[in-house]
Amino acid sequence: MNLEPIAVGDIAPDFVFAGHDGKEVNSRSDAIAGNPIVVVFCPHASSEDLEPLVCFARQLDCFSAHRARLFAVTLDKIDASAANGFSFPILSDRREKIFSSFRAPRDRLSTVVIRRNHHIAGIFRGTPEHQAAAALSLLADMAWEREATLMRGHPPVLLVPDAFSRDDCARLIKTFETTGKTFVEPQTALDFLNGADYKMRIPEHMREDRVDHFFFERDIVALLRNRLNRVVPEIFKAFHYRITKYEALRMACYQGRRGGYSYGHRDNIAPFGYRRFAMSINLNTEEFDGGELRFPEFGDHRYRPETGTAIVFSSSLLHEAMHVTAGRRFVFLAFLFGET
Repeated sequence: MNLEPIAVGDIAPDFVFAGHDGKEVNSRSDAIAGNPIVVVFCPHASSEDLEPLVCFARQLDCFSAHRARLFAVTLDKIDASAANGFSFPILSDRREKIFSSFRAPRDRLSTVVIRRNHHIAGIFRGTPEHQAAAALSLLADMAWEREATLMRGHPPVLLVPDAFSRDDCARLIKTFETTGKTFVEPQTALDFLNGADYKMRIPEHMREDRVDHFFFERDIVALLRNRLNRVVPEIFKAFHYRITKYEALRMACYQGRRGGYSYGHRDNIAPFGYRRFAMSINLNTEEFDGGELRFPEFGDHRYRPETGTAIVFSSSLLHEAMHVTAGRRFVFLAFLFGET
């Protein structure tokens, strides 16, 4: 069976194993969850083969400063005398469960960094020194996630970084630019073109600045369904609602004069009362000004997620996509629901 390589943005596989010290390690336990996890895949476990772990051990204080939990995994029976020299757990994966679930190479060292939300944040190859340095650099870039901020009010929204890769975003923008040139009226059924991509002007509250592109091309739809698997489990975890269905997948382009009203709207008004959650993913945040998302019932907080980051919220919330003041805002959109 050929498995797709694990990628940045994917939900990391769970693992439960005993370390060389005999203590069980459960990656989803309350003691570990909510911290970054660094997993070093070291295929062999003789005293010589564990030598690449020394540079990680030397910088353990640096990993700890980022509150990261550091683990090594080996395919061999652990050489206790060698492993006891390390102050982080080394897990024996004799049946190759962890290596297989992470699709880790069996012939060389590799390192995976997992975010606090248990999604893959980085995958590194190269020398042990390079991998340790790259992991620490990534942890430093994610330091904002552990900043202690006193919240006075906040709309109930969910942010999922790296739902799309940069390549994913570029591919969708190119698709918008090169395909689906036919425009369909809003009143027309979504399957009007028998499975071909098309565009539609969305006069939402008399707005004039939005054009949606609906995806039906098979490869793109398969990609988008795969990427939804990075977000749907997070919706269940955060809101205890199981997503099983979604409308035809689309992206929008906001550009030019806004027009219309500026007080926002809700996504579950008739005839869309079945919608439970809305999701949007900016595809080019660095290339436009304005275009923030706000939720007037919860204050004037403005959301401008980084390129590829999903923002998810209840369809019953009043929300407004602010006017784009420069450039074009490309954003993927999905309306999600389930059996209830």
